[in-house]
Amino acid sequence: MAHFFRIHNNQLSSLGEVKKLGFDKNDAYAIPDEYLQRQEFIVMRTCHGIGDWAVISAMPRLLKQKYPNCKVYVPSAQMLRTIFGEMLNTWGYGVYDCSNITLDIFKNNPYVDAFVDSYNDEIFHDHYRIYDLENSKIPLVEQMLTFWQFKNSEMHDSNPDIFFDQQEIDRGNQIIANTWNGSEYGYISVSSTFGTTSEAQNLIDVVDKKLNWFYYGEQPIQETALNFLENVIEVKPMQLSIREQMYLKSKAIVNVGNETGMNLWSTRFSKTYILGNKRYGSNHGGINEGKIRKDPFSSGNFVKNVIYV
Repeated sequence: MAHFFRIHNNQLSSLGEVKKLGFDKNDAYAIPDEYLQRQEFIVMRTCHGIGDWAVISAMPRLLKQKYPNCKVYVPSAQMLRTIFGEMLNTWGYGVYDCSNITLDIFKNNPYVDAFVDSYNDEIFHDHYRIYDLENSKIPLVEQMLTFWQFKNSEMHDSNPDIFFDQQEIDRGNQIIANTWNGSEYGYISVSSTFGTTSEAQNLIDVVDKKLNWFYYGEQPIQETALNFLENVIEVKPMQLSIREQMYLKSKAIVNVGNETGMNLWSTRFSKTYILGNKRYGSNHGGINEGKIRKDPFSSGNFVKNVIYV
């Protein structure tokens, strides 16, 4: 069971518990016409990991394409702290303050008009989605926009967006030039659950041993099942920002890794192989750890163009 949240006048409340968030496609639920006619929209999620927001990062662009004169807002760090308070700690990790997640995702985005500190009206967030019980391989952003009365033809390009500023581009290009001197490279990014929620060999099988690789992982590569690779530069010691890491990923000819937010985020730029979570890991809650996931995409984490292995 999950709580269906309402956000109204900067206040979060529960409308009750439901078995599945959203509305079945056979039910006649849709965003009010009056809201669409105002053409002043705010993009909101109620989960705040990198992947949670990355998978809906195309929403401002798609809204602007359908409504060229509309205003699109995203919540500022202050607004997230006001609405979600201590709940934000659920998604924080290390020293990262996840109230900054919208800035990391939408910085420099030409389709975002402003980061707002408050919004004194109803917010139709990610719980307002239309799902298909017979097909879970529908990206969350498309489920949300279906509730927003979009047609399939108006959201076919729903892959995640990121727009880099000049400083990020310059630094990334310098790192690439100094490291590979113009040669092609791939990018491997694996989290602490690598090899525990799926068979690592499925990912190893798609790794080109002859290619140059950037590698980001919680463990040094020599302590992982990828220790057979020779032309590897480890990214973690560089202490790059999330967006600087994403720039390196955007210039790779291939991205490889287990299912993390940053791997889902990079699919627009290059071929992407992702080792899906076939079993529940420690990050999914201790009660389910180790159990088989019957429907890994039921939460809306499916992304087009990903090659799942």
